Amino acid sequence: MKVLVPLDFSKEAEKALEFAKKHGWSVIVLHVLEESVLEKIYPWFSKPGLDFKKFVEERLKEAEKELEKYAEKRIVRTGKCWKAIIETAEEEGVDMIVMTERGSGAVAEIEEVTLGSCAERVARHAKKPVLIVR
Repeated sequence: MKVLVPLDFSKEAEKALEFAKKHGWSVIVLHVLEESVLEKIYPWFSKPGLDFKKFVEERLKEAEKELEKYAEKRIVRTGKCWKAIIETAEEEGVDMIVMTERGSGAVAEIEEVTLGSCAERVARHAKKPVLIVR
């Protein structure tokens, strides 16, 4: 079975990866960089004279490198978390999406209160089965 496991590099999200590997499934890991979040942190983490496009490219490279230790197939995308997960699942032809109930950090908490969690939206809109690991 081929599964997509979205990761935000939190211990919570890694539970889904451990679960998938424990069952011997073929894993594709996905990390989504939310552009709206990148725009908010850009002033704090950019170098003087660095444009936003270059800043995003650097974050993509850093995320790709970080994913190397998790699985053979790694994907890094920008966009809305839940939409990118669903689109990637379709594009990759996975059998199932395996993810945790919620990610970590203040952004995840704020989004959950105002918009609903990423996992909830994926479960609601995905055409593929979604397994939520707690």
